[in-house]
Amino acid sequence: GEAPRRAAEPAAGGVHATLLPEQTLEEFPSFDMIVAGEGEETVVELVSMFEHKESFAPESVRGIAFRSNGKIIITPSRPRIRDLDSLPNPHDHYDFDFYLNNNSFGFTGKSVSMIVSRGCPYSCRFCATKNFWTRKYISKSTDGVINEIKYLLNRGAKGIVFRDSTFNINRRWVYELCDRIISEKLQFKFAINARVNLVDFDQFRYMKKAGLDTVYFGVESGSQKILDFYGKGINLEQTQKAFEVCRRLNIHTGAYFMLGALPETREDIEATYQFVKKLRPTSSLVFIFMPLPGSELFQEYIDHGYRFDYDHIRSDKAVFPSAGLTMEELETIRDRWYLDFNQKPNLLMRGINSIRKIRSWNDVKHIWGKVARHLAAPKNQTT
Repeated sequence: GEAPRRAAEPAAGGVHATLLPEQTLEEFPSFDMIVAGEGEETVVELVSMFEHKESFAPESVRGIAFRSNGKIIITPSRPRIRDLDSLPNPHDHYDFDFYLNNNSFGFTGKSVSMIVSRGCPYSCRFCATKNFWTRKYISKSTDGVINEIKYLLNRGAKGIVFRDSTFNINRRWVYELCDRIISEKLQFKFAINARVNLVDFDQFRYMKKAGLDTVYFGVESGSQKILDFYGKGINLEQTQKAFEVCRRLNIHTGAYFMLGALPETREDIEATYQFVKKLRPTSSLVFIFMPLPGSELFQEYIDHGYRFDYDHIRSDKAVFPSAGLTMEELETIRDRWYLDFNQKPNLLMRGINSIRKIRSWNDVKHIWGKVARHLAAPKNQTT
């Protein structure tokens, strides 16, 4: 008779599972398998085995880890996907309308996000990207990106956040994309992540013409010693120049920075505070440093005797004392800095800023809706 159909095995993926497969399978017995790295082709191959009722032979599948006779087997890694245009449209696989209506990302209208590249050629020691994606940078074609943008705009998006680690690595690709956006008269605002050492006035001016509204920079620290410890590959002068370019072009800026690196002193922390005040970013995102699994610094912290409780890791909470400070002191500084650097402008300035962002009748309706909700709120409710 026919052999019984094998039930699908629970599998995990993502950065942590990919870079710590043994630890993941040992600590989480509910998972039978790890799909490492890019999972699209691996999952299709695994599902095909089940659907065609073939004898299940996981050892023949590249890019996975699994249990076998009490041991954990890790197969050879799968080659990188070179043609990102060949992947299916990700926006068909989640509740798009809910996401669109509940994420403004600071834009006037409804917004969604896109990821159009994979990999990063840089070597920040706190980042696991180079070990997950490798340092080979691969992007979608400009045709592929434009088609995805048109899809999002047709679904009602007014703003797009490009969540790529660094958007402007390929200078020619950026210009070609902006050419298409401008020539096809695609009306939307967008935000990107960028490195300060890649900022060029002419390029950013052209991106502004195409709709660039906000740039997020990894400032990380106001101490060159700490930047070098992070392996960031930038200096403070480059950071200052990048923010000056954005101010000249009236591009909003966001600054990411961290507290609590192993060699950091109170003087380094104060230098960062003063540096961020000098930069005057539109917004600041303050994190407490946590070495990520797969990063170079993660192993360095392990070698120093640190152990991590993954159940309690958050970017706004300290998981161990550092920088000569207790965990409570780090969290207090983080909270104070967030308030210092992100104080909302007064009501008049908020109104002026909102009016300056108006580009269409839909923007007017969106702002009026916010005003109506504010007027309808109880008097003791804050916004």
